[in-house]
Amino acid sequence: MEIKQLIYFREVALREHISEAALELEIAQSAVSRQIANLEKELNTTLFLREGRNVKLTDSGELLLSQANRILNLIDETKELFIHQDQTDKRSIKLAYTESYVSQALPAIIKTYERDFNIEIRPMMMTPAEIEEALLSHQIDVALCELTPKLSNNKNTHKHVLFEETYNLYVHNNNDLSMNPKPPLSQLSHQYIYHFNTLPDQISQLIRKHASQKAYPISNFALLRQTLLSEKGVLIIPDYLSNGMEDEHLTKIPLTHTELKRTIHIVYQNNSQNNQLKTFIEHTRSLLQRQTTYH
Repeated sequence: MEIKQLIYFREVALREHISEAALELEIAQSAVSRQIANLEKELNTTLFLREGRNVKLTDSGELLLSQANRILNLIDETKELFIHQDQTDKRSIKLAYTESYVSQALPAIIKTYERDFNIEIRPMMMTPAEIEEALLSHQIDVALCELTPKLSNNKNTHKHVLFEETYNLYVHNNNDLSMNPKPPLSQLSHQYIYHFNTLPDQISQLIRKHASQKAYPISNFALLRQTLLSEKGVLIIPDYLSNGMEDEHLTKIPLTHTELKRTIHIVYQNNSQNNQLKTFIEHTRSLLQRQTTYH
């Protein structure tokens, strides 16, 4: 059974006349008659009875008409769904990002862009590996992230540096590290290291490379402060999250002199079909670079 057979059948049933149905469908009468005959043969039933020049549905024909209406209506709804989705996609930008200062800046970026350009931004937080796959398979339009080796070497993507994310070390004033404004990461080897929530893989690997131990996450700032003030360990935290850790009993040591940093890029495909993407990239680069300069 083919869709066109159901379309021909429904037209004949509505008009009760094969010639008029053929005229409406803009095909030969013989083609309509042949498809109706094929349907009857496949279903092993009679769908129409002739009454002079007209045709009338049999009971089997009435049953098939009910089913045909359901099937063809569902097909129409499905087409409309994808037409609407295509139109929506053309008026939206799918944005992926990794956890970084970007997550704090995005609300302002999205709000001002949607207001000024009337285009919807759909943000999705992903890991760098997930972003790599989604970007190269065109599941997303643009990403704000650190580069994976595959993205770095991919010639089909544009990449622009947005900012460098640096980290700070917090130690209790009684800790010997508090006396060294530029400690090498190797001095962390005998420290119990904490961090807030999750650390990027790149940063975790650098810590383990130099400190020879794992860093442990704490997801609550109050608990994190209490742990440090009790002299149970030291904290490594991105600079953009550091304001919540200030305390007279804690020493803040910027780690900008070490490898502990990562570069956040804006990345997109060379052959992107999203016409609004260029304005969004310009808007994002301008706003993010300005914010990080004064952060």
